[in-house]
Amino acid sequence: MVEKQKIQFPKIKLLWIRGKGKIRFDRPHTYTNLGLRGSGKSALLEALATRFDKIIDLFGSRDSEGLAWCRSPFKDSILFIVGDSVEISSRWPYKKASELTLSDLDNYKVILSVSAFYSNLDEEFTALNHILYDVLYRRIQWSKVWFLMVREASNFIYSRIKISRNQSVAKSDFIYLLREARHMGYAVGVDTIRWTSIDKEIRDVSDYIFIKRVGVQGLPKDLRFIYQYVLPESLMNPKPHQFVLLSNRGPIAIGMFDKPYWHKEEKENLFKELGIQIKYGEVPQIGVGSQLSDWDHAEIIKTFVDTGKASETGRLCGRSRGTVYRHIQRHNLSVKRRGFCDRCRRVKGKYAEQIVLTKTVAESALAHFHSATSSSVHNSRKRAKNHVNFTLANNVKPET
Repeated sequence: MVEKQKIQFPKIKLLWIRGKGKIRFDRPHTYTNLGLRGSGKSALLEALATRFDKIIDLFGSRDSEGLAWCRSPFKDSILFIVGDSVEISSRWPYKKASELTLSDLDNYKVILSVSAFYSNLDEEFTALNHILYDVLYRRIQWSKVWFLMVREASNFIYSRIKISRNQSVAKSDFIYLLREARHMGYAVGVDTIRWTSIDKEIRDVSDYIFIKRVGVQGLPKDLRFIYQYVLPESLMNPKPHQFVLLSNRGPIAIGMFDKPYWHKEEKENLFKELGIQIKYGEVPQIGVGSQLSDWDHAEIIKTFVDTGKASETGRLCGRSRGTVYRHIQRHNLSVKRRGFCDRCRRVKGKYAEQIVLTKTVAESALAHFHSATSSSVHNSRKRAKNHVNFTLANNVKPET
């Protein structure tokens, strides 16, 4: 773990103009950045993040700007999280998203996942949901505050829509995260999506609101009282290192911060600079409706091998016995015909190249295979013979 005393933090300077406050970096507070694109919101989030014991940078933009941490003072304590279909060659260690546990984060300062670490959006959003709700939510006891960066709040919303299929539920999940994060020891830094709708709810649960460049749109109605202290012209186009800070206790400050020297600039190719090479593989199928995912299929196969009983497998996996039999049969047939089960292979299942044998299941699966084979041979005899690689209908006879 990187020692804090060796790090020169980007400075943040405040001048309180209404009341007097203080930013408590030892508390799991919520920080919201409001401003137009290119106003320095991400750079400010990075400056804030350096004050915390651990940085979790997941919901980033499409340009993979989070990779800039690899040239920060924390460059020797970074863990990449990647999709299950991706292999990475670099000096930094990585962990597959589906294999990640909370204990894997202990020895690293920065936990980083960027869009390029996934083969497509489906894989990325599914992985982010798993990381957040199956890993980070398990932090029940804590003594040090971790900082969860949400550079692109829209990515969080879209990832939840992928699961819930409901925009209202997805937005509610995000607000719930902001409300409950403090109970798990997470400070959350958010870049806003829009200045109305859900952003009003985000601001309502924020402990600190940093206002950057607002342009000609101006402040949202609930924040226009700030114009009594800072002229509208000043907020239309301030410098990227300047901001106005509103505390939820009422004090207002004007301030500035040092831009982190490692922050990504436009058109920079960090993959080339850092020597990171990515190899994309076949993306696992995601279950929709009654269709099971590749992970579900592999779990059924593994559980059946462990228990030897379809009924027990169905109980443990929450599936009917018929579903268990169907997946075992398809698994065995795939291994018989191709030498491997493609569904198990995509998720690196332990038994991807093994036929799952019990007397009943093996006989059933192989009988199905022989039946299909014999049927194919029988039907081919009925077909008209020809010297060309076509199969003709029964009522078509080639002329000789």
